[in-house]
Amino acid sequence: MPGEKSSENTAGTTADETAETPEKTNNPHDKGYKRVLKNRRVLLHMLRKYTDFEWVRDVREEDIEFEDKEFVTDYFHTYESDLICRIRRGEQEIYLFLLMELQSGMDFTMPFRLLVYMVNLWEQYFRNVSEEKRELKEFRLPMVVPMVLYNGKESWTAQRRFRDYLRDGAMFGEYGVNFEYAMIDVRRLAKDLILNSNTVIDNIFYLDRAKEKEDFLRAIEETMDRVAELPADEKNLLETWFVSVLEGKFGKKEQAFIRECFQKGEKKMISGFEQIVIEERENAKQEGIEQGIKQGTSSERERGMQVLIESCQKFGQNMETAIEIITQNYSLSPEEARTLVARYWSKN
Repeated sequence: MPGEKSSENTAGTTADETAETPEKTNNPHDKGYKRVLKNRRVLLHMLRKYTDFEWVRDVREEDIEFEDKEFVTDYFHTYESDLICRIRRGEQEIYLFLLMELQSGMDFTMPFRLLVYMVNLWEQYFRNVSEEKRELKEFRLPMVVPMVLYNGKESWTAQRRFRDYLRDGAMFGEYGVNFEYAMIDVRRLAKDLILNSNTVIDNIFYLDRAKEKEDFLRAIEETMDRVAELPADEKNLLETWFVSVLEGKFGKKEQAFIRECFQKGEKKMISGFEQIVIEERENAKQEGIEQGIKQGTSSERERGMQVLIESCQKFGQNMETAIEIITQNYSLSPEEARTLVARYWSKN
């Protein structure tokens, strides 16, 4: 933010003003998107194509300036998942606050959360303007535009308007605090809309619509020809996002295979990937059997069964198949196997 820091107490501070370093997100998705969207051309294309912001039509790349701030408040930890930029339109100054809700569940506190961040932006701006200027009749705070980028599996059902987050908010009409945040819901974007242009963010959105691993691999194959047509800097940005996402979806051996296929433009990756999964599944199965049976003790035996159950889930087996495998390899009754599988089967 412009100006100097103040010693005044506030409801929130930026990450570089707080005494304790906030816990950063480990979500590779957030990091990948943030790196891509800190490219002015990419951000501008996204705003023009995927929002209804009329005011952005005449914004130029050189009008955008990114703020190296991350917000921390008394109520919410913040993350590497917020992006703040200052946009100039002639004499007008606009702040875009983009919050990335990626690979996460629904946040029903979003209206209040965004209000806190917006007020903190305004509060810092106000503090950093001289008292003489801010007391003038014509002084105005800049517009802060709140926006959420979301790619969750469930449709977004949290309130979009702040008034709807207030008890009986509609009763008070324009006398109540109100704003509505913009949203790009990646998985609900129409395929035809995404594919009617070919930029790095279009291809990222297309890949990010995939719900399962196989869908993701198929989407990679479908976008390879489009990616080949991108300028070099956009290809590099896409690969940055791509590598970050692979870290969250696949094991190291799978990542290396997918990256190699992607870089070479090889479209028959699904069959090769399936072979890797089969091999890893068999290795994991054997590891579980060996840990549980050969080592002998009851605790080691159960640990072996746990490894085998977790491996079944990791490599796409359903619970019934896992129960059958445990029953066969450990001489358990189906009821005993079902209890163990329920104990170690991840709910995430």
